[in-house]
Amino acid sequence: MPLCRVCHEPAVVVCVSCGAIQQPPTVADPFAVLGLRRAWHLDLAALEANYRALARKIHPDRQGGKSAADRVLALQWTATLNSCRKILLDPDTRAWYLATGSATPPEKGLALDPAFLGEMFEWREDEEERPGSFAERAEVRAGEIRAEIEAMFTAWEAGTGDVSAMAEALSRLKYVTVGRKQS
Repeated sequence: MPLCRVCHEPAVVVCVSCGAIQQPPTVADPFAVLGLRRAWHLDLAALEANYRALARKIHPDRQGGKSAADRVLALQWTATLNSCRKILLDPDTRAWYLATGSATPPEKGLALDPAFLGEMFEWREDEEERPGSFAERAEVRAGEIRAEIEAMFTAWEAGTGDVSAMAEALSRLKYVTVGRKQS
């Protein structure tokens, strides 16, 4: 745990000993910042409670009598807290973060299985003959992929599985959900 910038006691966001707001990390771990265990299945009520408690402590409006540095830190933490909350609230973003350490998919995406891509090509061709067919199939496939993701995270959280195939599953999910919106 980092030490307080003022009294050097252990502190993360706000020091429990002296109340000083700490410097936000350059790259924040949303789970650590919000005091939650690293898991895909989250207690959203706990997430919201932890977020609100921290937001109240560091809100810029509560820093009126403090130094300019403290007011700047409060603004930085507000942005960090909002970003962390946003990452953890969305199941797909949370999954990307847990699987890769990043909340967003890579720009180029992962190389997907040629059989999967061939099937998507066939669906696109069929879309010309039967408008709406891609969206129908994509909805079904998205449900199957979401079930696959759910099973992987359930096993990982139980200590009986890993998330090594998660980025590929998330890439397939992104492919069918974005494709469904375009058709």
